[in-house]
This record gives sequence, structure tokens and C-alpha cells, in this order.
Amino acid sequence: MDIINSIHTNLISRKKEFFGNKPFPYIILDDFLEKNYFQLLEKQISKNDYLKKGKTFNSDLELNKKISLNTDLPEIISNITNVLNSNDWLEVLKSLTDIQSLKSTKVGNTKLANYHEMGSDGFLGSHVDHSLDPDTGRPHVLNIILYLSSEWKEEFGGATLLFNKNGRKVKAQITYKKNRAVIFLHTPYSFHGVEKLNNNFEIKRKSLYVDYYSETLEPFNHINLDFPNNWFSHGTTFVLPKTSDYLKLKNWRYTKSLLMYNINRVKTSFIL
Repeated sequence: MDIINSIHTNLISRKKEFFGNKPFPYIILDDFLEKNYFQLLEKQISKNDYLKKGKTFNSDLELNKKISLNTDLPEIISNITNVLNSNDWLEVLKSLTDIQSLKSTKVGNTKLANYHEMGSDGFLGSHVDHSLDPDTGRPHVLNIILYLSSEWKEEFGGATLLFNKNGRKVKAQITYKKNRAVIFLHTPYSFHGVEKLNNNFEIKRKSLYVDYYSETLEPFNHINLDFPNNWFSHGTTFVLPKTSDYLKLKNWRYTKSLLMYNINRVKTSFIL
């Protein structure tokens, strides 16, 4: 746990803030990593390209984005993911969220991707992530994102955007800042994205992402939310800017995922 700043190793005092934030529970943790560790991280990631074998996205909703799928991450980064998946850190998250069934995943860069980069004029549209652990089928319930680019300027954009329950209106904006972490509840209605980057040129928006799962299919029943607190199965689902965009052939995979999302959402509401 010495990788994480000691001020963040007990988050019970932040619980009220977490559940009170809108449009869905989240908190911001500045200076997340210990100062010396982050300085070492800065030196290493500024000189290296870890995504030569990763996956690149370029579409209307995922522009100039790369992820570390099927890529071996360096020890300086994997050390962080190991800590974030540790039992000690899980206990910290349980005390924050009251999700006592919380579990980490053994799935890393082979099926999911922990390390992300976004280049010049990059953008990530409104979406909800996958809802299941690829191996166990457990519900996806929580995310942590850590911002890594030390040379980033606020005028470059790249804030994390949190949307309303249908993913169409921005309700909160979290500025990208080095060594800042964001923890947020991931429900089927936790739409989020990344503000378009501007004039960042060769400076990449680098981030680390870890997600968490639940052993129960009713992980949110104890939480009062501004939308249904039931969980249902869905893939990564994006919201296109215009309804007519779903009719375009190039957007078929987005249309298909939204269709399946809505079918499962309606089916779940009837069961309840």
C-alpha cells in the first residue's frame, strides 16, 4: 500500500461525499500516488511507448484513442494495478461504497485494458462500460481512473464527463490533473466520456483504469439513486449525438449495442 498516498488508504470520511455527488456517486482523490513513486513513474512513461501492440480506435465516438490490450505493461505500471486489485485496497473501497460483495478481477490486458492513451484532438463519447467480468460473469460495479500525464495543461481539455441517466446531458466535469484519481459507481446508467482534446499536439492524455465487480446480481439495492438501482447485462454502449446517426452503416456496431442494452433494460424492468 506504500504506492498509494497514505491519506487515501481510509476513505470512510469521504462516504457521504461519494454518495452525495451527482449524477451518480463519485469522489476525486488528488495526489493519489505517493510523491516519490509518481515522480519515478513520470520519468519512465514520458520516454516510452507501451502501446505499439495495443488497440487503436478511430471513429465518430472514439477518436485517436489507444488501449493496452494484449500488451505487457512495465513493472512501474503493473505495480499500481496490483495494489488496486489487492485485498487491502478492496477493503478501502468496501468501506467507501458499502458494497461488501466487491471483488477485483484476474482479467488484465488480454481481455480488458488497464492503460489508455489519447492523442491530438482525441475524444471519447458518452458510454457505459461492459457490465460483466469476461471470465466470471460477475456484475461490473465500480471504476477507478488515474491521470498520469504530468505535462498536461487544463486548456488541453480532456476532462472526464459524467452524464445523466440516458447519456445525453453532461451533469459533472472532472478536470484532468496529474496524479488525480476518480472513483465512480458503475451502474447501467453511469454514462461517462472524455471531453475533446484541443491543441495538445504530441502530449498524450495518459490514464490507468481498473474496474471492480460484485458477487451478487443486486449490488446497488442499498443505494438511493436518481435512476433505477437494478443491474442488468449489457455490452459497452455508446450514445450517438443524433438519433439519425444510428441508421448509418458505419455506426452499426453502436446501434447493435444500444439495441441489446435497451432490450435487456426493458426485460429487467418487467421482471422487477
